[in-house]
Amino acid sequence: MKKLILASASPQRRKLMKILGLPFTVVPSRAQEITRLTRGCGHLVKANALLKAREVAGRLGQGLVIGCDTVVYSGHGRLILKPKNLKEARENLKELMAKPHWVYSGLAVIDAASGRQEVSVEKTKLFMTKLDDRAISRYHKLVSPLDKAGGFDIEGRGALFIPRIEGCYFNVVGLPLAALASMLKKFGIKILFFIVFASFFTGGGLSRAAVPPQVCHANDCVSVEVVSKEADLEKGLMYRSSMDGDKGMLFVFPKEDKYAFWMKNMQFNLDMLWIGSDGKIVYTAKDVPACRQDPCPVYDPGQNARYVLEVNTGYTGAHHWNLGDKLDLRGVSELQ
Repeated sequence: MKKLILASASPQRRKLMKILGLPFTVVPSRAQEITRLTRGCGHLVKANALLKAREVAGRLGQGLVIGCDTVVYSGHGRLILKPKNLKEARENLKELMAKPHWVYSGLAVIDAASGRQEVSVEKTKLFMTKLDDRAISRYHKLVSPLDKAGGFDIEGRGALFIPRIEGCYFNVVGLPLAALASMLKKFGIKILFFIVFASFFTGGGLSRAAVPPQVCHANDCVSVEVVSKEADLEKGLMYRSSMDGDKGMLFVFPKEDKYAFWMKNMQFNLDMLWIGSDGKIVYTAKDVPACRQDPCPVYDPGQNARYVLEVNTGYTGAHHWNLGDKLDLRGVSELQ
């Protein structure tokens, strides 16, 4: 089977790819996306998906490259993109709640060696319940809208105000799986056959892919969002209004070194742990305050580390995670 490459850094698309049960690697595209709507949403997302897939295919020269682009369309020629701030996110969400709207995704699959390509588009209609400003603010405290097209999540708490859709659910999350499976079949990859075959020889071991990556100490575990790409490492948790109590973000660096963290644009307090390649905690910074404007402090561990874990303030003390403790990083290596 040809190697599959996902040309996207999106955590949501990475999670959805795992549902297919196929081995794949992630190589984010460097292509410049088209943002101007000139010939309709379908044309726009297909063009962007092709741009992304072609850029990665040109760099690698082999494998099946999957490109995807998703936009939210409110009608009258207006696209709702990722909001720049919470105010814009609130206004966008109110606009989307006022009437039904559409989510479009373009898919492109390219055989990098031969240049053969398949392109498709998926469209889903959404109906939202209207919320007042106070309820929207509460939602944004629980779910950051700044990294999502349209500023909402249907797979999380956003489902509470999306009572109805017409079309593919996974399209709204960011990767229409049925359409992708149909396209891959044209390249000789039969998804259901592979899942049955792999389950037979692994005793159903594919279910491990559904377990989120975790950082654990004894029986105490935090589910983590893993970031390892340069752009994601720089952004981190900036601008997010909150994080669930049992969640964290794990920064994975290419090698052990001294990594200092600057807290500008953080909106809530954190505990931070610097972790060596062996899993041992080499430095801690507890109750690190939010910093919304300069001057913001820099936290320099003065110790070599491979990973940095950020959790909600007070978590490490409440669960007795201390300097020198060895942590178990579960499901992390395969995501790097």
